[in-house]
Amino acid sequence: MTSSTRKFITFVVIALVAIAAIVGSVYVIMQVSDRNGNREVSSGLVEISASQLNKEIIEKMGYSGITEVDSGEISGHFDIPEESVTQVSIYISDSSSSATELACFKLKDKSQKDKINEAINRHISVKLKGFAESPKEIEKIKNYTTVSSGEYVFMAISENSDVAGDTFSDIIESKKRVV
Repeated sequence: MTSSTRKFITFVVIALVAIAAIVGSVYVIMQVSDRNGNREVSSGLVEISASQLNKEIIEKMGYSGITEVDSGEISGHFDIPEESVTQVSIYISDSSSSATELACFKLKDKSQKDKINEAINRHISVKLKGFAESPKEIEKIKNYTTVSSGEYVFMAISENSDVAGDTFSDIIESKKRVV
């Protein structure tokens, strides 16, 4: 073998090793990013937290004067069957005279939807009693909206709760994987 042939073979071997290293690195990066929140659930929906969904709805609806309930205080506002959900985000009005409320639940699985809907119905009954002296707020509570999609259930009590429900559906639809 001539010197130039050896150099050529050495060059080809080095190039193949470099290509294998690059391909391997890209594979590892893709696997790590999948584990760090860029996952897609089986429904084709990009994973999003219940809190993030509520925040996006609040931003798109232009709501103000509502605050997220601290996770340790949720049970004081809402009786949620904990075995049914993996995430809960509840926003309530800063004013005790307003019934405005948004709640988003991420279910452990879709079969838990009935349990959450029962909890929402109990919550609405309690809320109606609490605002018995305020006809405007009673009307708002009676016209609450519940929307579910995949493993998420959303509830809105507001003057335009149906629009908030549509906004939830639009956000979920926009998060679906485009194939």
